[in-house]
Amino acid sequence: MNATERMMSPQLTTLSGVEPEPVTFTRETIYQENTPFENFLFALAHQQPERAIELLHEWIETLPSYDGPADGSDVVLPDVKAPIDIPRHWIEKPVHFIPGGFANPKAPRIIYVARNQYFFCQEQTIKEWLWKVHGSKSPKRILDMGCGTGTTTFVYGELFPTAEVIGIDLSAPLIRFCREWKNQRRASNVSFYQENAEATHWANESFDIVHFTYVLHEMPQENARKILHEMSRLLKPGGTFSAMEVMYDETPEEREARVKRSPAAEPFLEEYMQFNLPVAIGEAGFECVERHYANKFPSTDGMFLTALKP
Repeated sequence: MNATERMMSPQLTTLSGVEPEPVTFTRETIYQENTPFENFLFALAHQQPERAIELLHEWIETLPSYDGPADGSDVVLPDVKAPIDIPRHWIEKPVHFIPGGFANPKAPRIIYVARNQYFFCQEQTIKEWLWKVHGSKSPKRILDMGCGTGTTTFVYGELFPTAEVIGIDLSAPLIRFCREWKNQRRASNVSFYQENAEATHWANESFDIVHFTYVLHEMPQENARKILHEMSRLLKPGGTFSAMEVMYDETPEEREARVKRSPAAEPFLEEYMQFNLPVAIGEAGFECVERHYANKFPSTDGMFLTALKP
């Protein structure tokens, strides 16, 4: 099944009217490709959200748990005192219908599933686009902010095997998931830590590339601007900012329509659409801001952005 077919399969499953049975996972089998039930559930969330939430809450209880010390002391940087500071919005407004949001220790499989649902989350797509914009570089240190289940982080590690690649996320369960997947993938130059991307613990000008994938639409503008300024602080002069993010549509009508399609799963999407990310990147001090579009597989869900630290 190719990428386009995989993106369409949830809708085809839903139209059949049959609810597939969920698969039982362990922490050893959790890296399997999306199951028919997960594709069905994803499509249902866009068409019958109340039913999807009911099924999701039943299913999530069956998933492996990535819990650990309450303060996250097992996943912070060695010289950082746990717990790290967590933004209020992340606790008060969970996203994607997940009970407890990304802090839920059973959430990693749900986030992992999404990588095959969105164009710029698919591993082969990420690899092609990162090589397109970074392939001529020789970075020594790369930071992936809001790494989720680590797909983009791992791709950076494979593209630049001599670089140190670090993925960070607010979610301790996701960091634990990433570390186990790292062992399976034998990604020796990649590491993962729980960090707040608004105020990390690294020194100024510590990285050659700083990146995020689908992060800023999940928060208020104030927090998103802090992350952009932190990315500028962390980049070396001449370093590259890059991001894959929800499409900022050209007209107010298109932006309003996008917000209406996901009112419950994306509580901050309306605020994001008022943000104008390409402009905000420039306001954070970056130059040469470019917005790239997919042409091989037309995408309506995301855009790829790059900029330079002067």
